[in-house]
Amino acid sequence: MSQPVRICFSDIDGTIMHDPNEQDRDAELLVTPPSASGRQGAISAQTIHQVAALRSKGVMFVVITGARLSTLLMRLPYLPAADAFVCENGGRVFYPGSPLPTACPITEDAHWRDTQAAAGPTSQDGVEPKARTGALWEWYAKLAADGWVLDANGYTTSFRCHAKGGKSMAQLEALAKEAPQGLDSSFNLGAADFYPDTSGKVRAARYLMARFQARAQDCVFLCDDDNDMELAAEVGRAYLPSVTSESVRRAVAARPEHFVQATKKGTEATEEMLLAVSKDYKLL
Repeated sequence: MSQPVRICFSDIDGTIMHDPNEQDRDAELLVTPPSASGRQGAISAQTIHQVAALRSKGVMFVVITGARLSTLLMRLPYLPAADAFVCENGGRVFYPGSPLPTACPITEDAHWRDTQAAAGPTSQDGVEPKARTGALWEWYAKLAADGWVLDANGYTTSFRCHAKGGKSMAQLEALAKEAPQGLDSSFNLGAADFYPDTSGKVRAARYLMARFQARAQDCVFLCDDDNDMELAAEVGRAYLPSVTSESVRRAVAARPEHFVQATKKGTEATEEMLLAVSKDYKLL
């Protein structure tokens, strides 16, 4: 009997990449340049080899992150080879390979991007956010006028809103519930991300599961934050190299059998969880 299609989805920050300043181990690490927000990521060579081993045994690997497009593209040389790369909380989907012999060949799923109508067309990616068309950018302009601290630098189908400049977290949580029709939101790294309601990690993952003919119960997810929990609940099992929000703790408490938590920290925790995935898939 042939094996079902299996996909290991993985977030980036706090999952397969960690703060390089918090890594205290004698291991080969790759450290990325700073992103647009100034964050750097450290990933172990062992992690890259473990993902390659998973893929060599028939498990697909999909990177799925809330990071902005510019950050994903900058980090590609440091990420494990994968079957798809998803960024901006699901707004953009890319596959390895290109008809041109480029240095880092990837090709965007144009059909998926076209479904993100609230973000407007790709032709405006280089336009100042306030001047872009689409419900997402109309909301951006309104929030900017209302004094919210926003970050759209390098984003194309999403933007980030912070509880700063006199705005409280309680106000931000209330704001997230007030997003206009056609938009959705989730929290990541203590900020609210707004994006089209056709996007989101779980919707992008469903699209890819359908494309690759995989059942949710045969898939797993390496994750750590609030914006991961909807997809974590949908797949067969979720693995937590770290826990970075209270909503994740609540999810674990509600379904402890569904989550596997690392006992180690940082890049060692990632390796521990990838080993757990291999064991649960009976690959070892």
